[in-house]
Amino acid sequence: MADTDSVVSDVKLFIERLKKEMPEVFGGAGENAETEAGKVLYEGKLYPAQVHLTLDQEEGVDFTEEVFNVYLQTPQADPNTLTENWLRAKAADVLKEKTAEWAAKLGVEYNNIVIKDQQTLWASCSAKKNINYTYRIIKMPTAIRDYLIVHELAHLVHMNHGEEYWQLVGQYCPDYKAHRRWLNDNRGAVFAPLDLQYTPEKTENETVQTAPAPQNGQTNA
Repeated sequence: MADTDSVVSDVKLFIERLKKEMPEVFGGAGENAETEAGKVLYEGKLYPAQVHLTLDQEEGVDFTEEVFNVYLQTPQADPNTLTENWLRAKAADVLKEKTAEWAAKLGVEYNNIVIKDQQTLWASCSAKKNINYTYRIIKMPTAIRDYLIVHELAHLVHMNHGEEYWQLVGQYCPDYKAHRRWLNDNRGAVFAPLDLQYTPEKTENETVQTAPAPQNGQTNA
């Protein structure tokens, strides 16, 4: 039993060391996951989000380059789910398009691209030339996104992390070491959950409650 516990402990230490050495492989929120209330992280920037109740408009999200507008049909609808779905759809479009562009530059071919909600990996490349991405990559700056794409495509040439592999990555991403540090430092922000809420807006017909008028000559202190 003691030997088994020792092996388990060694494996855990090995995995923790890998997380630090290979931040582009291991995701996970970590201890520094902080939620920005009322904001959405998208392509490396935090944007304010405005949640609207519009009975005559289809539920959905509209991004205007400055603000995320989230439209609900009922106060009970979840703006966080709607926005996450928007990010996932955007990630699918962008990652598939950019992977094709980078594959042409590297001169490699892949089979399928799958966008997942992975909790522990940013991306992976299989021996069958299938590439998996977490949709959360869309929250990262474009330079980091492109680095992760190149990182996976380079595995179609070298299925390891040897010297030749890193030389190939560095050929297309000279700043890859800085990008790896970014992944280490910001995984908490990328994995932080959204915190968007609908707040009813006052209308012109709403009256403001005031204190009752004093009676019998008394004044309110």
